[in-house]
Amino acid sequence: MKLVVTGHGNYASGIESTIKLLAGGLKNVSFIDFTSDMDEDGLYKKFSQEIKDDDAVVFICDLLGGTPFKDAVKLSVASDKDISVTCGCNVGSIMEVGLQLSNYKDSSKKLADEIVSISKNGTKVFEHKKVEQEPDSDGI
Repeated sequence: MKLVVTGHGNYASGIESTIKLLAGGLKNVSFIDFTSDMDEDGLYKKFSQEIKDDDAVVFICDLLGGTPFKDAVKLSVASDKDISVTCGCNVGSIMEVGLQLSNYKDSSKKLADEIVSISKNGTKVFEHKKVEQEPDSDGI
């Protein structure tokens, strides 16, 4: 199983930099940026080349409907490989599954669902709560 993290600008290389800082890197995880000097055909070719030796792949894209997402979907339709495409996932989910990638033997869809679930569970809003102190029983 292979993960391919991709997105606009330096999204993928930024995620890669963060993961290297936190975990030292991940095996079988690739990072492909879609930069302003590339076109859609070039990105599609880069995706095809990157996964040529892999039977099962999960693409992790930055945005639903963006060029990296659309090209990954096109590749998943055109290929006979087991390819799933996600979007909007976070660093925590990529790191969690990336560190255990060798344990994922099932379909790419099952792994893709797991990545999305972990992303959802890791997305929270910090809430300030007022802590009330109990009055001392002896009046002090």
